[in-house]
Amino acid sequence: MKRFNEKVSRKNTNCVKWDMADENVLPFSIADSDYPTSEAIAKCLTDRVNHPVYGYTFPDEMYYESIVNWTKRRYGYEIDKDNIIPTNSVVTALYYAINYLKDVTEGIIVQTPVYNPFYSVILDNGKKIVENRLIKKDNYYTINLQELDRLLETNKILLLCNPQNPTGRVFTYDEIHEIVKLAKKHNAYILSDEIHCDIIHDGYKFTSVNRFADLYKNIIVFTSISKSFGLAGLKTSNVIIKDKKLAEGYRAFLQSKYISYGNIFGLVAVKAAYNQSEEWLDKQNKHLTNNYNLLKEYLNKNHPEVGVTKAEGTFLAWLDLSFLRMPCEVMQQELLKFGISINEGKRYSEDCKGYIRFNFACSEDLLMEGLKILSKFIKANAKK
Repeated sequence: MKRFNEKVSRKNTNCVKWDMADENVLPFSIADSDYPTSEAIAKCLTDRVNHPVYGYTFPDEMYYESIVNWTKRRYGYEIDKDNIIPTNSVVTALYYAINYLKDVTEGIIVQTPVYNPFYSVILDNGKKIVENRLIKKDNYYTINLQELDRLLETNKILLLCNPQNPTGRVFTYDEIHEIVKLAKKHNAYILSDEIHCDIIHDGYKFTSVNRFADLYKNIIVFTSISKSFGLAGLKTSNVIIKDKKLAEGYRAFLQSKYISYGNIFGLVAVKAAYNQSEEWLDKQNKHLTNNYNLLKEYLNKNHPEVGVTKAEGTFLAWLDLSFLRMPCEVMQQELLKFGISINEGKRYSEDCKGYIRFNFACSEDLLMEGLKILSKFIKANAKK
């Protein structure tokens, strides 16, 4: 765990998380990690940098093979090269998938609270947001399948987020199976953002919606190395579509919009991540499980009134501070004054104005420093 507790300054690196924050503020906001990536990835990138020509490149056979092998080894389903469409951003690929399917539906279903760019890609395509609110009980979220069944009758695209951001749910095999069966029943499309699929806590297992692609064809999956290996700045992602006709159509559509695959270093990093960094990933996941447990134990002990959502994956804690009865904008600004930045809950759902999203992909020391500041904020405002 030593590498994940290293103190690495990200200041003065044009870092969105650190350099766009006030000098005296510790950021626990944007979803990237604050420790070094794997040594194998760093070495492969350095080796490529040392070749002094950076011209046009393409994904080679090893690139595709690394994704094929990783998918089979980690997630138990088989794909081939033709199922993979390299892209430069999950959000961009999502936007254009909706654009490609624009004649399918006017309403697009999201399961709220959810990653806020989902709202943007729907609205920017001129479509209507349709909420299938997750059910919360005892700080745990489940899918309202009965309502989803009803909504799919007239709304033919579901944007699925699994593992779920911001709640940290990792939907079970049975839950994913039920979603696919409902989509098939209503001839709807599933667009599944699986960017956090590699970050699973101890005791849980990820099930891709593509596990059921042989049962139903209208499935598009979006993946990336960005969250799993701390590589968001490389702007590299992949779309995986098992159905040949759908894959060919979407690939041609992206080409018609001049959307290209990732950059030269992203192509190198994918191979290094999937071929040489699996042990690093497993160690990172143990570190993140430990960090989540530290966060939960600290808040349960010092502030039992805080609702700590049960997290099964991702490095994001979803915390209910609604007992403070503080407007979300005020809460965010007050936390900045105390010395930490977070993401306020309203951006994920209008129903979550008293929530915050707290990123714990950092060293234990930094995490505890942030939790102590959060504790001071709660104590100062709980009595008001």
